[in-house]
Amino acid sequence: MFAVQLICLSRNTNQTFMKKCHGSVVGTLFLAACLLLPGTSFAGNPTLDEQRALYREAKIAVARGSEANVRRLVSALGNYPLKPHIEFLWLSDRLRHAKTSEVSTFLNNYDDSSLANRLRYRWLDTLRSQGREQDFLAHYRPASASTEQQCYFHHINLSRGNKEPFLANAIKLWSVGKSQPNGCDPLFDNLIANQYITDEIAWNRYSAAVLNHQYRLARYLQRFFTSDRYQLLAKNFLKVDLEHELIGNYSLFSDFNDALSGDEVHAIIAHGLTHLARTDATTALKHWSYYQQIHPFTSAQRKQVVTDLIKGLYNQEHPDIADNYLIDYLDIVDPTLLEWRTREFISQADWQSVLTWIERMPLQLRETDRWLYWRARAADLNHTAKQPPQQNSAYQVLSRSRSFYGFLASEWAANGYSMAFKKARVSPTDIAELEKQPGILRTREFVFHEDYLAARREWYHTTRNFTEQQWITAAHIASSWQWHNGAITSMISAGFWDDIDLRFPLAFKEAFYSHADKTGVPVHLLFAVARQESALAQDVQSRAGAKGLMQLMPATARETARKHGISYRGSHQLFEPEINITLGSRYYREMLQRFDNNRILATAAYNAGPHRVSSWLKKSQGSLPFDAWIETIPFLETRNYVQNVLAFSMIYAYHLESEARILSEKEKQHRL
Repeated sequence: MFAVQLICLSRNTNQTFMKKCHGSVVGTLFLAACLLLPGTSFAGNPTLDEQRALYREAKIAVARGSEANVRRLVSALGNYPLKPHIEFLWLSDRLRHAKTSEVSTFLNNYDDSSLANRLRYRWLDTLRSQGREQDFLAHYRPASASTEQQCYFHHINLSRGNKEPFLANAIKLWSVGKSQPNGCDPLFDNLIANQYITDEIAWNRYSAAVLNHQYRLARYLQRFFTSDRYQLLAKNFLKVDLEHELIGNYSLFSDFNDALSGDEVHAIIAHGLTHLARTDATTALKHWSYYQQIHPFTSAQRKQVVTDLIKGLYNQEHPDIADNYLIDYLDIVDPTLLEWRTREFISQADWQSVLTWIERMPLQLRETDRWLYWRARAADLNHTAKQPPQQNSAYQVLSRSRSFYGFLASEWAANGYSMAFKKARVSPTDIAELEKQPGILRTREFVFHEDYLAARREWYHTTRNFTEQQWITAAHIASSWQWHNGAITSMISAGFWDDIDLRFPLAFKEAFYSHADKTGVPVHLLFAVARQESALAQDVQSRAGAKGLMQLMPATARETARKHGISYRGSHQLFEPEINITLGSRYYREMLQRFDNNRILATAAYNAGPHRVSSWLKKSQGSLPFDAWIETIPFLETRNYVQNVLAFSMIYAYHLESEARILSEKEKQHRL
């Protein structure tokens, strides 16, 4: 211990030692232990390295419940940006016994942090469970309150005779088409007991419940209708929802002829027709012709009914009727229906119909890269183009775009790819000013400690009201920390798309190069997959359970590791970039091998699974050009995924000074 103390006491001349040890757990704990030895003296404030070591030691003290150590370490942390985080951790685990003054002090001192929002949320739940109404009201903030907390807040005020504006907000909480949490029961009991639930209010919730197919809730709500009219309306609505054919029983609504403009009746009819259209569109069309002659439906209702009628007619193999109806109602249908119909013709290789339906699209949609490309491409495939592809002005214009369609247009125009690069410039003064913000400092330290979830929370909270230029400045700051996900998401928030250095960084470069060499997968393609999958966030997990940079499912990772003899201890390792890239690159290699080195098919399989890709190939039977097959992938997510990965791969090829093309001649010529 004496020798250790000598090393520690020479801290002013051992900065090299501290830089070496602060990045490792052993080094950090050792340094923290040194700083806390009884004989250690502090000459001035601790250095940043020392503060970081103390912070990690403080987290351990919190986990162990050692109050004396926590208080001593918090004091020793000085002005360290994450000092509030230690206080938050300590308080949040002990809120049931915390002093109100302690919590209030924290919330007031750090009101500008995400930590304050999180602690307030937990504190309000504690106060609610303990029935401490006055403290609850003092700390309540509507922006961060849960549904139960909102209910409790309004219940307190109504119970105290305060109607305005609390009654109106309480009714809004009641009037949702789903069951609310049990914590709202006292408020709702109050509303019912004081007869605030009128027929009209009850109908709003009832109709929303039926539309959400919350039948148990709907039946419960029927007890609130006092008038014969609403009782009959409710009965008929539920009938029509459960048996859509009843929409053809016009007498169901004959008792309401005195209220033909009633929103309730129109909502029931529109709802019944849209449901019936999915199973019997021709019958639904007949009923719609009747109802629209006598009922003034809203434009939104007309759009919904007509759109569902057209979809139903197509799905039930009445394409001619559907096409005629769609043409008649071009002005009200959702434009995505026109895109869907055009893709149907692409899947049939009916290029003349593709051209015809593109011309029917609204101008704004027709002029997007996608449909500019397909207007030129369909003309080529239909042999009606006036110029060869290399001279086609549409391809020449599109080739200036940094997009999937721009890169494909460059292939046909025999041009190089345009990156349309534009540097997002910031001044040193802007960076220096923004770096001083407490939230930015806290985020920096969370990133240093590899607590990326906390970093994202703090970043979002701090930057939520930034201007475009502040977002760009923030992206530069995040990039300087090598926190690439923060830089990428900040540029998205700024809406600045042309700085491809910030948006497509060469993160984890050594690992990607290493495993590209070992697997034979082009390194720019591996970068592109990771960029699309996770935006280069190594700690993210999808709702489906995919993890890490290349978003591997645990079962896929386990099987890939087994096949290749890779040591793998469990899915927690997928958050380690080296392991994730090791397994992700090998799984992508398997997809390439399965689909004859075709990057289109391998990329689709990586996203949707190889069995789905095989089934899609079976359906198309080798009849489609490569781009037509991509455009008609049944899953929107997979379609966008393939297009993005291929486009991103060209941006990374540009960064890596590679002459690679988006697809090989073999891939372009092979019919799918």
